[in-house]
Amino acid sequence: MKTEIGLLIRDMLGDARYASLRHPKMVRRGFGGYESVFRGVEGPKNILLCCPEHTNIGDQAITLAECRMLQQSERPFIALSGDTTKTLKCLERYVSQEDVVFLHGGGNMGTLYRNEEEYRLNVISLLKHNRIVLFPQTMSYDDTAESQRFLRHTQRVYGAHPDLHLFAREQVSYERMRKAYPNNDVQLVPDIVLSVQGEDNADFTQRHGVLLCMRNDVEKTMTDSSRQMIEQIAAGVDSKFRYTDTTIDSKYAPISQEQGKQLVLDKWEEFKHARLVITDRLHGMIFSAITGTPCVALNNSNGKVGFEYEWLKGLPYIGFVDDSTNKTAIIKAVKTVMAVGSTDFASAGLVQQFGPLVNLIP
Repeated sequence: MKTEIGLLIRDMLGDARYASLRHPKMVRRGFGGYESVFRGVEGPKNILLCCPEHTNIGDQAITLAECRMLQQSERPFIALSGDTTKTLKCLERYVSQEDVVFLHGGGNMGTLYRNEEEYRLNVISLLKHNRIVLFPQTMSYDDTAESQRFLRHTQRVYGAHPDLHLFAREQVSYERMRKAYPNNDVQLVPDIVLSVQGEDNADFTQRHGVLLCMRNDVEKTMTDSSRQMIEQIAAGVDSKFRYTDTTIDSKYAPISQEQGKQLVLDKWEEFKHARLVITDRLHGMIFSAITGTPCVALNNSNGKVGFEYEWLKGLPYIGFVDDSTNKTAIIKAVKTVMAVGSTDFASAGLVQQFGPLVNLIP
């Protein structure tokens, strides 16, 4: 009941107004902190919002790829991190109708990471006269009553915006978005990190060891016995196997965009020097793809690894196994990707797939 009342109030006031009334101190502090950033940029600009401050390196890689794409425009751009409640007053005062607003992509469209959706709703409800572009996302709402109520609220907010463009990063989310948001422009492109070029230049003779990049969060599906079995498979390839992850300890959060960028570049270097990666992380698979590293990817709880693999089927050094308990299939996939003599990420032709997104960047 409390959730329903809250959503009704938000429907009446608008999400941005609701957030401002609930968190007036945050709004005031944010205005003081961000005003100089906005005043320092003249003329029409591109604005990237909702960049992560957390320690997921995959999400930090998304920010890096988004910034690289926006830097190709002649327009200046601003990239701001975290809760958009902090930026509401600056957005209201300093954003002109010529400005285009971009919202960080990833895998947080839904109630699994509800705060991220709240941040987007603030912006979409406030800036009704601006073009807003949502970078490629995975959409996932469960069937619980609370989740479905929140979905209906997002449908009302999204549907009321006349110039909102939504990008899905795989076919399943594309179909979900088209069904949920029929009034908005919905298009399909790969995960934005797959727009990165020039990282697949590592010397194969200098590669050594096997990286096991495994989840340990709400999206994991792997049991302890499956993990032990994969360790045995890795040891059969190279006795020097080790664990890594695309996250670091949350105690280091919040992290700046510059810190996030360095974490990403360091992680790519780590992948470049591995003979093989076995992972159930979406960006473990994507980092392998862009660095030209042989990889066997296993699915996660919401299926996004398998969905995104559809874009990478043309790369012979990237394999996929849906069932992490299927030892025979994993061994076969390992042998297949390890037999590839050389890797060339550009051969997948993924850059061309981003045309619909690039065309919306002024």
